Amino acid sequence: MRARLTVPLLAVFFVAASHLLLEQAARFAERDLNAFLWKQQSELQLFSAHNYVGRGRGRLLICGPSEGREALLPEEFSAGQQRLEPYQNSHSHGTLESTLINLEYIERAYGQSAIPEGILLAITPRYVANIRHERSPLYGAINRYSPHFSVEDEERSPRLVPRTLRESLRARIALLSLEPDRYRRGLFAIAARLATSIAPSLAAERAVWGPVRQAKYLTARIESDQTIHDWLNEPGGVPADVRAWDAGADSRSRAVFSRFMDFVERHGVRLYVVNLPQLSWSRELDNPDRYAAYLELVRDAIGDTPFLDLRTFVPDDGFYDSLHVTWREGKRVSRRVGMFVAGDRGVHFTRAVE
Repeated sequence: MRARLTVPLLAVFFVAASHLLLEQAARFAERDLNAFLWKQQSELQLFSAHNYVGRGRGRLLICGPSEGREALLPEEFSAGQQRLEPYQNSHSHGTLESTLINLEYIERAYGQSAIPEGILLAITPRYVANIRHERSPLYGAINRYSPHFSVEDEERSPRLVPRTLRESLRARIALLSLEPDRYRRGLFAIAARLATSIAPSLAAERAVWGPVRQAKYLTARIESDQTIHDWLNEPGGVPADVRAWDAGADSRSRAVFSRFMDFVERHGVRLYVVNLPQLSWSRELDNPDRYAAYLELVRDAIGDTPFLDLRTFVPDDGFYDSLHVTWREGKRVSRRVGMFVAGDRGVHFTRAVE
C-alpha cells in the first residue's frame, strides 16, 4: 500500500513544484521585465493580482477599445513621460462601461494600492455610446475565470457580484488550465532578455520582443478598400448604429461617464482623454450634428480634464482595417500622446490636431 501511494504522491508533488516554479518565472517576467503574457487573451491580465497590488503608484493605465491597444504603444511614449509608467489595459470590443467594470474590479479585488495614479482614456463614439454587437470578452472572462466576482449584465446594466467559495474554486481551476500558455511566454521573455544582454543587437528584432507585448504590430492593410466601404455602409451594422446614436438624448451613456468620473475623482486619479484617429471614409459618413453632440457629451463629462483630439491625425493609408492604425502610425500617435501627457499643464479640451 505504501509503495502504491508513493508514486502518485511524488507525481502530485512534482506537478505542484513545477507550477510554483513556473508561476514565479511568469511573475518575474510580468513585474520586472514588463512582459505581457496574455497575447491573444488580454482580458485575462485582470486576474494576475501581483500585477496590480502595490503597483498603482506611478502607473498610467491605458484604457479603451482595441483601437487604443494598437494606437497607444507604451514603449513609444514612455520616454517622454518621466513620472508615470504607461501600462496597456485596452480590450477588444471594449466600451466605457466595460472599462468602468474593469476599474471597479481592480478597486474591490486588489485594494487602494492597485488604483493607478493616472488613467489615459482612449475614446471613440462607439466606445462612449457603449455599443457592442458581440458579447463582451471581459465580462465572459470574469464570469468564467475570476475567483472574486461574476458580472450580472441584465438589461445592459452590468455590475460585479461576489462569488461563493465553491464558485471561486471552480474559477481558479478553470484559470489554472490556461496558465501553461502564460508560463511559456514568461520563459520566452526571460530567455529573450538574456539573449539581448549577450547580443544587444537582438533587441531590434521584432521576433524577440513582439510575442510578449500586447499590440499586434500589423504593418499593412489587411482588408480591401471595397470590404471596408461595405462594412462601413452595412445596414444594421455597428457603424450604422454609431452614426444613428444621438448623444444629446442618451442619458444612459451620460450616467456611465458620470460614474467613471466619480471613480476618478474619488481616488484622485490624474486623467487624460484622447479621441482616437478615424478613417476619412468613416468621417465622411458621420452626421456633423451627431458628432458634435458626442463631443459635447465628452466636454460636459470631463470638464477641464486634459483632452487631445486626434480624429484627423492619421492618413487613410495609416489604417490596416476600418478602425485600427498600422504599427508605423501607432508609433507616431504614441509619441504625440507622450508629449501631451508629459506637458499636460494648461492643456484642456482642444480642437483636432492637424
